[in-house]
Amino acid sequence: MKLSSIDYSLDWPVSIKLKNLREFIIINLEKKGDVIRWSIVDIQDSIDYFGTKKLKIKAVLAN
Repeated sequence: MKLSSIDYSLDWPVSIKLKNLREFIIINLEKKGDVIRWSIVDIQDSIDYFGTKKLKIKAVLAN
């Protein structure tokens, strides 16, 4: 098993409610590998019309 640490940037659309955010993040991270642990490092407001936010995530994945 190989572990890798990644920095991941993810758009958080307005349609995803806060209570569903964890599931949304895990689904997106699982596309990269098996999720061991993750954390949100930064949240930035977007300047676009749709009001999406940009999440910066650090994660450890097993491949």
